[in-house]
Parts: sequence; structure tokens; C-alpha cells
Amino acid sequence: MSPLTPARALLLVTSGIACLATAASALVGLVVGGPPAALVLGISAGAGSAVGAFLVRRRALASHARARTAVMAHGYAEGVAQYVLLIISNYAAAVFPRSGPHGVTPEERAARRTDAYRIAAEEEVPHRVREAAADVLAALDEGDRSGSAVAQTALVIAVREHARQPVPLRPGP
Repeated sequence: MSPLTPARALLLVTSGIACLATAASALVGLVVGGPPAALVLGISAGAGSAVGAFLVRRRALASHARARTAVMAHGYAEGVAQYVLLIISNYAAAVFPRSGPHGVTPEERAARRTDAYRIAAEEEVPHRVREAAADVLAALDEGDRSGSAVAQTALVIAVREHARQPVPLRPGP
């Protein structure tokens, strides 16, 4: 048995409705006008419901595709924002190592700085997260421990608020 995908479920539902409409019309025609009326009503209702089912299914699948694309884009942006937070936290750990001033080599600090700037400048990073990341990077470059802590808190809040935003679905045609 094949899996029940949204397209398959919609096909089964619309086909079932078309079959029920055909059978109901044929029964009404049989009761009201006999076999010739049952045939005419059954065929016309079946054809009409099949065309309607096709149009509804096509429109619903297009709407589903648009919504899926929007959700995927939002999820990707959320993942990138989380990655920015991770990389900047990694750079902050290199600027202010817990093991003392000689706990991280200058080369490692420079490599983490390069990664942090490169990832924070990605186009897919949400604007508010990018601004908060820039504030953190500026404070880290200045060596301001308290300023970077405040800026990192703002970055965490920006990432969290982006994750809580509803997915911007575009209305259908």
C-alpha cells in the first residue's frame, strides 16, 4: 500500500465525493422519473462533480506547494539564525577564554572571528538577527566584556523572536 500523502488523500476524498454525488443523483432520478431520469441525472452529476473535484484538487495542491515553500524558507532562516548564534558564541569564547588570556592562540581567535563575520553576513540571515550579530561582533572586537554580554543577550532574544514568528504564508490566487 502506498503512503498517504496530501495529494493522495485529496484524490481519495474528491473521488469519493464525486462517486457519492453520482450515486445520490441517480437515486433521486430513479425515484422521481424512472430509469431514464436516473441515467441522465447520474451522468450529469458525475461529470459535474468530477470536473469540480479536478479544479478543487488542482487549486488545493497549488496552495499546499506555496505553503510548503514558505515553511521551508522560514525554517531555513531559523536554522541560519541559530547557527549565527552558535558561531558568535564560539568567537566570544575565543575572545574571553575561561582558561585565561593564553588559552586560545591568536590564529584560532582570528579563524573564529573570520567564521563569525562570514556567517553573520550571509544573505539568508534575518535582518534583525544580522543587526544584533553586528553589535556583538563590534563589542567583541573592542574587547568589551560587559558590552558583549548585553549584545549577546540581545542576539539570543532576536533569534528566539524570529523562531516564534508565524510563517508568512502568501494568499492563494
